[in-house]
Amino acid sequence: MKFEILKIYEDDYGCEGIPDNEELMCTVALRGENGIEKNIRLSDSFITENSLKTGSYLLLEEV
Repeated sequence: MKFEILKIYEDDYGCEGIPDNEELMCTVALRGENGIEKNIRLSDSFITENSLKTGSYLLLEEV
C-alpha cells in the first residue's frame, strides 16, 4: 500500500545519547491510500539514504 509521510520525529535519547551498537531511529507518521494513519519506526540512515521528507511516499506491505 502507498503511504504519505505526514511527519518525521527524531527519537529522544535523553542525556545518555544513543546506546552503543544502536542506530538513530525516527518515528514516522503516515497516511495510507485508505485514509488510515499510523506510526512506524525507521532508521535515520534509511530516511536520509532515500531522501524521505514530509510529503514523500513509501510503499509498504501490510502485515
